[in-house]
Amino acid sequence: MTDRIIQPGATKVKTSKTRFGSVTVRAPAPSEALVQHSVNASTQALERVTERLAKAGVRLSVKKNVPLYWLESDNPDVMIRKLNGKVERGSFVDGVFKAIG
Repeated sequence: MTDRIIQPGATKVKTSKTRFGSVTVRAPAPSEALVQHSVNASTQALERVTERLAKAGVRLSVKKNVPLYWLESDNPDVMIRKLNGKVERGSFVDGVFKAIG
């Protein structure tokens, strides 16, 4: 463990102590200006992420020879596969998609 030693007559520095499990970290306390800057930066970051999280759904890019699968809304036992513009209904049998008639 390394401690900072303050020599007699030296200016005392206010420190903060934080404990992580069995480890205690001591460091100079942040200035009020630094705390305010960090609060503003985190508030702005939260506003940016909130805008993104509020939009529902996921964007999937369609690529040639890469199928997209989803469940049929009326019958979750039936899968839909879209491959190179062709849409088929079916299911997986032994790990392979089998189209229904």
